[in-house]
Amino acid sequence: MRPHLAALHKDLYHCADCNYCVDAVWEEAGLAHVCATVQSHSPLVSYSGRGYLAAARAWHEGRALDLPTLAERVFTCSTCGHCETVCPIGLRPAQAGLALRAELWSEDAVPSVTRTLADNILREGNPWGLPRNIRNEWTPDASDAPAPRGELLYLPGCAAAIGHVSEARAAATLMRTAGFAVHALKGDGCCGAPLHELGRAEEAARLIATLVRRATGEMPVILSGLECAGSWARHETSLRPVQFTDWLLARLGEGALRLTPSPSVGREVALHDSCQCRNSPAQHEALQALCKRLGFTVLISANAPRHVVCCGAAGGMPAIAPESARRMAEARRAELSQVPLISADIRCVAHHRQSAPEAQVYGPAEFILTHCTLNP
Repeated sequence: MRPHLAALHKDLYHCADCNYCVDAVWEEAGLAHVCATVQSHSPLVSYSGRGYLAAARAWHEGRALDLPTLAERVFTCSTCGHCETVCPIGLRPAQAGLALRAELWSEDAVPSVTRTLADNILREGNPWGLPRNIRNEWTPDASDAPAPRGELLYLPGCAAAIGHVSEARAAATLMRTAGFAVHALKGDGCCGAPLHELGRAEEAARLIATLVRRATGEMPVILSGLECAGSWARHETSLRPVQFTDWLLARLGEGALRLTPSPSVGREVALHDSCQCRNSPAQHEALQALCKRLGFTVLISANAPRHVVCCGAAGGMPAIAPESARRMAEARRAELSQVPLISADIRCVAHHRQSAPEAQVYGPAEFILTHCTLNP
């Protein structure tokens, strides 16, 4: 009995083999590609949502499978969930992929690089295995300036705190400029989102439970990681953090911050939607509203926001299949004009900048401090 697969019994036996999750194209709906892995890693159906459903069904029925080959297929996935978005009958092939990952862990049949990735998160609290003591290097220098508007607890997430620390520093600067004292969580660690994507849901749940317990207090909690928001949503708690983009838009609206685009910068920007925005479309809308409020003309990909194809940042792809993840990022940048790209998903920003340091891809805070002037 394989409990993770058994829980998906309905999905395993209702697939119509329609291939929507493999290579569907629907121009009117803004759908040009479905699976980043099929597009940038391998066109074999066994790497797609349909392939994961077929493998899960076979294993559930007790058929013998080549587990190393299955593991290579299953862990070369960004877990973005687009295959589920396009499924015409509402099946959950991405969940089948996660269930296969969980079963492969139980069989001790995961690739070594995947095991290292999970160990990094559990040991050092971040996917890169960098020392825990560098996580709060974004923290602003102590200041005696009063904080007339209150205090905030800022939890940047792994990508902003370590992968692309300039975003966390910029966000802290904007919060302080708006009149807030910005606090870090001593010993801050991973929320568990990357572990959840690797099929280690129980350990991921323990990490977010620990983080929520330590963050609970009198101060509002601000997040920069969209994947972190997913972890908080999966955990039962009355404490609901605010995404930094939402917080920034609200402060601009009440006049706590006044920003003017620098004369030297062009007035066009492009939005880099992430697969996380598929689950949280409000973040796409908030980022678009932020750019327009600052006076920028917003260019949007021809693909509808709900049909964006993953840039390769998620699911452990940069560590598991780095060259394929780099090609995924290149494919996303090629969809948009040669103007600055802004994303509310800092994990995407970090991935683009690590795979192409010259890329003009920014988080909202870093973009503002780079291309706008703070007015007194």
